[in-house]
Amino acid sequence: MRLDRRFSDSPLAFEPEIRWIERASELAEVAAPPHWTTARVEAWLDWADNLPSDLPPNAPAAFSLADGVNPLLAGGPDRYARRLAAWGLALGVFEDEAEAALFRAELFAALAQGIIAIGARLPFGARVTPPGDETALAPVLAKPEIGSRAFAEAARSLRASHGLAAGLPAGVAQRLAAVALSIIRCEGDADACASLEGNQALARAAWAAKEAGFTDTAIADAIALGRAGAEVEAPGGIAPRAALIALAKPAEVAAESDAARAAATLAWETSALTLAASAADAEALGLLEIAPQGVVNVLAFERPAGFDAAGFDAATRLAFLALDLDGQAGFLANPAGAHRRRAARPVALGLAGVAELIAGRGLAYDSDQGRALAVGLHQAAAEVTRTASDALGGAHGLRLCAFDDAEVSLRLGGLTLGTAPWIGPVTLAETTDGVLTPTLAEPALAAARVLGVPADSLRTALLGHRSLEGAPGVNHEALTAKGFTGHEIAAAEAALADAATLRAAFAPTVIGAGFVADVLGAPAEALADPAFDTLTHAGFSEADIADAEAFALGQSPRRATVLLAALRAALTPAADIDLPARLAMIAAVEAVTDAPAVATLSLAFDADPGAALAALATAAHAGVRAARIQRASAPADFALDLAPPRAARQSAPPPTERVVERFIEVERSRRKLPDRRKGYIQKATIGGHKLYLHTGEYDDGELGEIFIDMHKEGAAFRSLMNNFAIAISIGLQYGVPLEQFVDAFVFTRFEPAGEVDGNEAIRSATSILDYVFRELGVSYLGRDDLANVDPQALNADGLGQGIADGADPQAAARLISKGFSRGAAPDNLVFLPVTSKAGGGPLGRGADVCPACGDLALVRKGQSLICQTCGERAPQAG
Repeated sequence: MRLDRRFSDSPLAFEPEIRWIERASELAEVAAPPHWTTARVEAWLDWADNLPSDLPPNAPAAFSLADGVNPLLAGGPDRYARRLAAWGLALGVFEDEAEAALFRAELFAALAQGIIAIGARLPFGARVTPPGDETALAPVLAKPEIGSRAFAEAARSLRASHGLAAGLPAGVAQRLAAVALSIIRCEGDADACASLEGNQALARAAWAAKEAGFTDTAIADAIALGRAGAEVEAPGGIAPRAALIALAKPAEVAAESDAARAAATLAWETSALTLAASAADAEALGLLEIAPQGVVNVLAFERPAGFDAAGFDAATRLAFLALDLDGQAGFLANPAGAHRRRAARPVALGLAGVAELIAGRGLAYDSDQGRALAVGLHQAAAEVTRTASDALGGAHGLRLCAFDDAEVSLRLGGLTLGTAPWIGPVTLAETTDGVLTPTLAEPALAAARVLGVPADSLRTALLGHRSLEGAPGVNHEALTAKGFTGHEIAAAEAALADAATLRAAFAPTVIGAGFVADVLGAPAEALADPAFDTLTHAGFSEADIADAEAFALGQSPRRATVLLAALRAALTPAADIDLPARLAMIAAVEAVTDAPAVATLSLAFDADPGAALAALATAAHAGVRAARIQRASAPADFALDLAPPRAARQSAPPPTERVVERFIEVERSRRKLPDRRKGYIQKATIGGHKLYLHTGEYDDGELGEIFIDMHKEGAAFRSLMNNFAIAISIGLQYGVPLEQFVDAFVFTRFEPAGEVDGNEAIRSATSILDYVFRELGVSYLGRDDLANVDPQALNADGLGQGIADGADPQAAARLISKGFSRGAAPDNLVFLPVTSKAGGGPLGRGADVCPACGDLALVRKGQSLICQTCGERAPQAG
């Protein structure tokens, strides 16, 4: 493929300077362009670190990666150009060494001048050996459609790596799962069920998750999932996946179907799901993941006399050729991807600086003229790539794309990529001593020239005077009247050069804590507060401070563009551009690209899955072909109003002794139940299947056996449940704690499952075993967190709670089932038997309670009181 000499026909426009760059493991001496920031240089160094260094056999010495390499940016641009030139010669792309050398010189010059930037490379990995022809092994990867079984399986894998419970053991994840389940199983108003105040089961589950180490953000996300009707799924040994591309018909998403709702919830939880409108779009996005990526900087061709279309075409052709060679000789992480790349030969070439060019011409991002300019640039690039693809004789699966890559953007000084709006008119410049200072971006100055606005007026409006001399409200005279001396004023003036706010320039650490305390009278505890406001303490009003800040530091871009109405539309920063404007630009540009431009739909950290569904529906209505959800991170000070359960809040006397170590010997013999035992029978229906749970207790109320009877089930299933109950009973009688069985079997999932009828405390269960051990946990262990309602509020027997003074709970425990009463009756009941023996009168009338046996059978016989039940003789009272 023949190239013309354009970018290397003259020396570089700058003289590289030696910079010392502090990196993660070293202090590096680097030759770099003098006008580049340290962050931009570091981005190029990171790219250079991972460049492959293999050359084809018999590569010419002129393309050696060891001798004569230009040291600019640690040699990265020249090494990259030399390697591709050598491979292009070996693959027959270049006719001779001279043509390959011209390609190397052109590519190095374009990279060094910031005309072209290339995405990250792998230094080694999998590759189909060039120029081999082993395309038969290329796999065909189908993309699942939302609502299908394949999508459900892929969703589980995605949650294993990006879900709320990703990386957690099943036992730990259950704490977070219980938060969502407490909402799902709640019956009643949705707001009350998702409220920590209105749903006590939720409050208990949230507190338990907090004690298990989960952050308030994770608990809040679990609450949001539960409100959306989704559960927190533990990985459970499922192989994770990095991302997922799925098919979603725009009409289905726009209608907010159940399948779309489930997909939106997954996208909300993981931020790693991309929905494509068609199979072709999904395939193109899949190829984009393995294609070598690079961009052309369109701003490099904007001249005072007009746009350099010929130079833009040359740079596009050069970049396309470089990426095509990179794809043939580069590496991927796995052989499957390497075979797919070899078969499809994709190239992902994008444009950078389109939004800045729109602003520089004085156009609004959200305007027909702005969209037409963006489409025109992409159409021109598409025509060049089409011609270049034909010249290379390859059926490229991709050529022109609109993608986003933060690292590539940083290598071009922070330019926007693809269809994104520019960040705004104020950017940062770096001084020779490494200090970052705010300055006007070049597109803002260009827009001012186009629209006839003086640059000084724009600079003053956006950046301010950087001085308080002549400022309204807070100025030198007003400060002097408040007691400030020239020393404090000078310190504040110096701090205005890079201060973010006026208050920061007057912080006690800047003007002196001694002055603030001695002259302004600030107390010591106030000075220790990082948020202490010196100006307010000195007596300046909020209006005075705001006016002076606008004068000294400039207006925010939003307020400044209001002041300069002619520039308002052109200088609108990305933060003020709404979603419809972004979607309109994406829909316009992706009509001429080979892959859809993925619309990243940003949500606040506290947005719920419903907001994700609404955003995806909006994108579908706008006609974009691919979209993904991206949630913001929660602020560092985010906290839920969590309180411990009522039982944990009750005060307890401080322990008098701390037990450091305790040994308990348990006799490994079977503890038999009494022949005449108590217990209870609980009838319930689970998902339409009737079940009877029988319990048997020891005299002290401890559970010793269970029986499970199923109604109208198959003989095999009934026998299995009966024998399972026998096994549990034997374990209980040999001393296995009931707590261990409860923890092992709650939350198990199998049919029958669903709604529970006949149990006032448990309203739903995920299986028969889940129901049985929930019931046993609530009844015998006081595990109210396993109930769907608050058992304390039921008061089923009407007997109240607590231990009456002087009562012996053991006597009642021997006569009434502890499980049936759920711990309430034995504490305050005294059972008095009815007797009709001689001397006592009918129903024991006239008899007293025997102090020996407790029977109502103590009657007078002569001068003594004798119990007719046990024969005990009681002394006559005074």
